[in-house]
Amino acid sequence: MRGQAGPPLRVAVTALGCKVNYAEMADLAGILAAAGCEVVPDDQPADVRILNSCTVTLQADATTRQRLHRLRREDSGAHLVLTGCSVDGNPSVYLRVDGDGRRLPHPGVDSVFSNGEKDGIAQHVLSIGASRAALTARPTTPPSRSRAFVKIQDGCNHRCTYCSVWQARGAARSIPPAAVVERVLEAAEAGHAEVVLTGVDLGSYGRDQATTLAQLLATLLDTVGEGTRIRLSSVNTNDISAELIALNAHPQLCSHWHMPLQSGSDTVLRAMHRGYRRAQYVRVCAELRALDPDTEFTTDVMVAFPGESTSDHADTIRLIEDTQMLAVHAFRYSPRPGTAASELSVRVDDRVARTRNREVRRAASASGHARRLRAVGRRDRVVWDRAQDGTAHGLTATYLEVVTDLAPATRPGCDSLVELTGLEGDVLRARLVQP
Repeated sequence: MRGQAGPPLRVAVTALGCKVNYAEMADLAGILAAAGCEVVPDDQPADVRILNSCTVTLQADATTRQRLHRLRREDSGAHLVLTGCSVDGNPSVYLRVDGDGRRLPHPGVDSVFSNGEKDGIAQHVLSIGASRAALTARPTTPPSRSRAFVKIQDGCNHRCTYCSVWQARGAARSIPPAAVVERVLEAAEAGHAEVVLTGVDLGSYGRDQATTLAQLLATLLDTVGEGTRIRLSSVNTNDISAELIALNAHPQLCSHWHMPLQSGSDTVLRAMHRGYRRAQYVRVCAELRALDPDTEFTTDVMVAFPGESTSDHADTIRLIEDTQMLAVHAFRYSPRPGTAASELSVRVDDRVARTRNREVRRAASASGHARRLRAVGRRDRVVWDRAQDGTAHGLTATYLEVVTDLAPATRPGCDSLVELTGLEGDVLRARLVQP
């Protein structure tokens, strides 16, 4: 491990799961960079590695364990720090208590921090060898990302019967509006063409601050310059108010709405304790597209929830088709310890669950293909994410993936006006339009 007098401490951060995790790691990386650390991509050697974990499903927990093993194997000399929801959801897996009552990490991990202890990670990393001089500096967004992720909310007050995230994240709480505005303006002034607002339950923003997500968003859209657009990471249908829908016509708001569905069946939604029903979901989609027909929707679908029938599953397929989804993250139900759904005895056969998962993916693929074909011939602005092998890759405001020939105007972090000329698989080919 390098000492204080040597070269800067090399730190790599990795986030799994939701965009909140990515926003938290962006903040942490900014603090460490301001304090003199060298923040490096996670595929490069590092002195310290930080993994922000996810526990939303059994597979997410397994992915966390697999990533830990891989990081340890590929960079055995690094100090490995684990944090995030998998720690809170599975404390006995990563922590043990010695005879003196001290919490110690299990072998394979050097340091473990729960969600509530994340604020201490920077100081811990700096104590390993980097300078402490600038620890109080404002977080900055690492230059490796083309868009800035700004966390504005944490925690969740819902008690969906399948979910343990609320246990890992705690009660819903919002960042004060003035602080959010400051962070977003800093990102815009740093040259980011897109800012993504994230939260564990983003739609609940402001309920503890005497405001709403719509009011905050309206302020941000009126404050940022024309060179920065704003995207919402994920909002539940029942939190999308008329005021929020009205903002979909604003040219600087990305007309892409990720609205978790989970199921298209009212029977299943009721059993899940979701706060909306099928008709409301369809209505909100229609009202958003009435303001901007190019609006795209992405969602999450859980198949094989306990008791899900063939007709319940068919309702989900029809909703995907009716709302013309661009993309669907489909996954099979997995019981989480301590949740109400884990006590339900009527389980869907695993073979049936796998079949239903494939059918949802197939419906989503067909729907997404139709939406992408519809976009051919349109002009749109693209924020470029990466450049490789002579091509630039980026996203439109509506979350369409675009590729074009590499040019000075297409370097990561910049945005360009393009014409969408064709479809290659799930990617739209484009040509630059001269301003």
